[in-house]
Amino acid sequence: MEDFYFLFEDLNNWSVWDDKGYTIGFMVLLFSTLLYLTIFYILLGRKSMRFSSIGNWFLFAVYNLITIFVFTLLVEGFQVFELLSFGDFYYEIWLFAIINTLYGFALYFVLSLIFKRFSIFSKFYPVKF
Repeated sequence: MEDFYFLFEDLNNWSVWDDKGYTIGFMVLLFSTLLYLTIFYILLGRKSMRFSSIGNWFLFAVYNLITIFVFTLLVEGFQVFELLSFGDFYYEIWLFAIINTLYGFALYFVLSLIFKRFSIFSKFYPVKF
């Protein structure tokens, strides 16, 4: 899993990241992205044309990014570093949350190309082909 987070090279030697940090971060990334794609393309994209616009697609991407950032920050802080409060500042957790958020947008875009096939009204977003 550490190969997926190649931008996060400072922490590759830490055993706490190898044990559960990368895996938990990737699971947060994957489940949140799949949840928002399912809501946008399958639930709302089949009901009405009201939500089928590039603005709403981007809005769901922003919701996905906020969810990934917050949950990565909380889960990594409480599970990996076992913090009891946010009084201590660990830049590693914040850096990992930011990188996970960047990967979240890339994964959201790529999986949108697959999920748009299952939609009726939103099948032309983010790109038309």
